[in-house]
Amino acid sequence: PSGFELKPHQAAAIIWGAKGGRRALFESFGLGKTVQQLLILWLILRALEKQGTPGNSSIVANIFPLRALIVAPLGVRQEFMRDAQRVGIELKFVRRIEECEETGIYLTNYETVRDGKLDPAQFVAASLDEASILSSFGGTKTFREFMRLFETVPYRFVATATPDPNEYIELLAYAAFLGIMDVSQAKTRFFKRDSVHADKLTLHPHKVKEFWFWCSTWG
Repeated sequence: PSGFELKPHQAAAIIWGAKGGRRALFESFGLGKTVQQLLILWLILRALEKQGTPGNSSIVANIFPLRALIVAPLGVRQEFMRDAQRVGIELKFVRRIEECEETGIYLTNYETVRDGKLDPAQFVAASLDEASILSSFGGTKTFREFMRLFETVPYRFVATATPDPNEYIELLAYAAFLGIMDVSQAKTRFFKRDSVHADKLTLHPHKVKEFWFWCSTWG
C-alpha cells in the first residue's frame, strides 16, 4: 500500500464532523485529531467547490472564498505539515491574508489571530486546534471575545484533548463558538445561579444527564 489508512473512529468522526458543519472533537492525545481536522475541511471545500459549478447553486460558495483556516499552537505546526503531506493535502502556514490564495487550507497560530493580523471572516471554514490554550489569554472573557471573531465563518470546528469539564464555562464557550447555544442561555438552562462568581458554574442535579446528552449532540 502506498496510500494511508484511517482508523474506524477517525473515519466516523470525519463523516460526522463534515455532516454537522459545526462540531467539536473532544478526543484524547494520540487519536488523530490533526488528520481529522484536515480531512473535514478538505471535504467541506470540495463539496462547496462542486456546489459553485455551473448548474449548481450555493449561497456560501458564491459569497465566501473557498479557503479554510486551522488555528493551532506553533508547537504543533510540523505535526500538521507532516499529516497533510501524508494524506495528500496541500497546507501552507500564513500570518497575513495576502499570503493566501482564493482556495486552499491554511495554518496559522493563535497569536496571529488574537493580534488582528489575520481576519477569520476571510475563510469559509475554520478549526481551532488545542483550543483550551485560549484560557491562558486572560481568562474566560478574552476566551469568548476570541471566539466571536469567527461568528461569520459558516463552518466551524474545535479540537482539543482537554475540554476541561471541571470548568463548564469553557464547554459553554465552545458551544457558543459553534453556534449551538449562547453562553447566557446555557447558564440559565443547566446551572445554578451564582451572583458572586458568574463563571464558576454548578450543574443543577436534575440537569446533569440532560447537560451531557446535549454536549454529546455537538461534541
